[in-house]
Parts: sequence; C-alpha cells; structure tokens
Amino acid sequence: MTPLKSCELELSRFFNKYFNYCASSNADDLKELLSVMCSACEKLEKVKVVNFGKNKRYRALKALRNFATHESELLNFSKAISLKSVTMVHAEVQLMSLLPQEVVNYAIRNLKSKQTIKYLKEVIINYGKYVDIYPALFNFTVDLYFEVVNHNLNIEGEGFKELENSINYEKLNGFPHYIGGKIIVLDGSDVNTFIETQAISIENKQCEFSEAPIGNDGLKSYVTAYEKMPFDQVSMMKKEDKNYILNLLIDSGVVTYNGNKVSSTRPLDPIEMIIVHEHLNKK
Repeated sequence: MTPLKSCELELSRFFNKYFNYCASSNADDLKELLSVMCSACEKLEKVKVVNFGKNKRYRALKALRNFATHESELLNFSKAISLKSVTMVHAEVQLMSLLPQEVVNYAIRNLKSKQTIKYLKEVIINYGKYVDIYPALFNFTVDLYFEVVNHNLNIEGEGFKELENSINYEKLNGFPHYIGGKIIVLDGSDVNTFIETQAISIENKQCEFSEAPIGNDGLKSYVTAYEKMPFDQVSMMKKEDKNYILNLLIDSGVVTYNGNKVSSTRPLDPIEMIIVHEHLNKK
C-alpha cells in the first residue's frame, strides 16, 4: 500500500469516527477520535505540503490527545440541547463535548509550549465549571475537509459524504462553514446550571432526531416555536451576550448592513431579529 492510500484510508476513518462520535455517549470515543485525528494528519503531512503545526485547533486538540494518552483521563462526557429548551438559549449547534474545568487546567499546567497553551485557551469554550471542546472538533473537521478538497484526495465512507453534503448545502444557501460555538442562556443565568439541569443525553437527542420530519431540502426539519416575539427575553439578556450574537452574525457573513438595510444569508431566529433591530435603532 502506498503512503498516499494509507493516508486516504486514515482520513476516511477519521471522518467516520467523527460522525459516530456525534451520535455517541461513550466517553472512550473521544480518545479514539483524537488519536485517529493525529494519525491522519501526520500521514497527510508526509504525502502533501501541509503543516498542521500552524493550525491552532489541531495543536490544542493534539495536546488533549497527548494528555489522555500519556498522563491522565479527560473525564469527558457529551450532552445535547433538547428541542424543548431551544427557546431558552442561543446556540449554533445542539451538541456539547464537555470536560471538567480542573482537567483542562491540569493539562495546561503540564504543557511546556506557551503557544499551545494560548491556542488551547482560544479554541475551547470555557463556562467555568465545564469546558466545551465540540466547537474546536467541529471547526477542525471542516479544516480537514478543505485540506482533502485542496489536495484532491480520494476519501470514501459515509462520514466524509455526510460532511460534503453539509458543506455543499451551506455553500448553496450562503451559510457559514465554521461556528463560534458559545451557548448563551437568554435569561442571563449560568450555562453550567443549564448543562446540569436542562441538557439531555445523546440517546434522547437521537430519539428527537429520528422523530423530526424531513423538509423539502431533504434535511431534518426542526421548528422552534415562539408564542410571541421574545422581547422580554431579549430585554433580560446581558449586553455582552447581545454583542456576542450580533458580532457572530456579522463576522460569519450571515448579516450584512447597507445603511439601514439589512440582508441575511439565512432566516434569523426571533432572538437574532430583535438584536439586529435594536442595533439598527442605535445607529
């Protein structure tokens, strides 16, 4: 087997494991995913001109992989946002890959590279008691997809096909490929409490997913029901949370301004609509 073919098989294995991980509550799946990620990237660097050492998400995730392999346990667990609680939060994705804060602090203390420490702190979402690394996993998987496309690699498997379909759908509809990943609780309460009391298991999320209807675009359709425009919810939000959502919409290209006219690449949810409207009225 050629080094290139071995690389392609390992990349296929990574994409398959990523999508299996997203539907799994098995804590060991994260360790396996990170190990395959590192192996695939190392093989890719040997056959193509790629330097993952410059990728902050890779450096951060590799540090966690090394910690789990050589030092201790990540003590990770996965949670999801239920359809019932969607109106309580603003979130780009409904999955969370959580580590206890003390585990991440321990890993950071044992790192020698100041640059890696900086990258790790930048890519994780730190809620205080818990740290979410799913946005870093999600975004690096997108990074790796574009490396595959850039180097015309032949990747088989359902995992890669699922991601390719998702990327193509985003391109067609003007959606961003990357996420910020921070969860905002609309009433200003603690995200850690939301995780402990409102987030659901991956098994329950899979049940929700299986029961969701198929839309005209062939994708699962989820309807977020608001009985009325959530002005009261927005009025209780912290200023920094409103600014985070507004900047996320602008920086990702979802919302653009031309004077007092606003255009968006996707339908805004009611919370986003009110925040954008408030911003326009201040201009």
